[in-house]
Amino acid sequence: MIGSIWKIITHARAAIVVALLLVAGRYQLELGHLLSMGYLFWDYMLVASMVVLLALAALFRKVRIAALLAAVVVCAEFLSPTLVNWDRNAGPATGPVLKVISYNWLLDERDRSDIYAWLKHEDPDIVAIQEFTEQEKGTTALFSLFPYHTTPVPDVLILSKYPIIKQTNKSLDWNSMVRAEINVKNRLLVVWGIHPATLKEPQELKARDHYLSDIAYYAARETEPVLMLGDFNATRWDPGFRAIVAAGELHEEPALLAPLTRMAVRKGVPFIGAPIDHLLTNGSNIFSDCHTGPNLGSDHKPLVCILQLSR
Repeated sequence: MIGSIWKIITHARAAIVVALLLVAGRYQLELGHLLSMGYLFWDYMLVASMVVLLALAALFRKVRIAALLAAVVVCAEFLSPTLVNWDRNAGPATGPVLKVISYNWLLDERDRSDIYAWLKHEDPDIVAIQEFTEQEKGTTALFSLFPYHTTPVPDVLILSKYPIIKQTNKSLDWNSMVRAEINVKNRLLVVWGIHPATLKEPQELKARDHYLSDIAYYAARETEPVLMLGDFNATRWDPGFRAIVAAGELHEEPALLAPLTRMAVRKGVPFIGAPIDHLLTNGSNIFSDCHTGPNLGSDHKPLVCILQLSR
């Protein structure tokens, strides 16, 4: 009986392949959404895959070579962003040293005095906040920490110790992108505040990918030193994020394990996270000492880095 069924499946494999392709075409948005959600936890999946493949190679001689080759491919995928960052983060950088912070502080009505106290203690030079609204309570306390800030727009705010000489805003639905030109000790630094749509629904995937493709377009046209920071809702393995990195020849600090910034605190598992917040720069600028800040009531942790400009 089983043999007969297998023969039918074998003879019908062409029809099965065609049927699978038709189903994939019919549900490509939903499948793309699932894959993009998978990229949020790609580091966990790659590490788990390597462990399984190495276990298979150790336990089963017949599949040893195939399992080892597959493990090498998975390892290359895992390491590829780190190798790119290592190559581009080599410097030399001899210019001003800045502390920069990106923080999605979660849109709600809570008291943020603990955040203001933490920012005052950290004393950063440039901060990008996501999920900011013009009606935010306590903005006077926030703005008192920094001499300069961008004109508030929905979602993204950039604060700076150095003069902001020009600002450009673009938006896709509720999500904004802010470009600010900042005079850092008579050096021009272009700062982008980033926050595309989330991936909660398949339709939001289209908005996020549209946003990321726009950023890649603009990044490719930048000719000045760039600092790009924000909640990208994409990990460093996501094709949309990789397109931005490639287009702008950008880099992060090299790290085998990227800082986990989007924490599942609302699900009761704060030790699980996704590295979707990023600090990027270009040229010979270098990042160092990148780490996450404390849990300050958001479902994200702040991302803190030291940036040294190339000249």
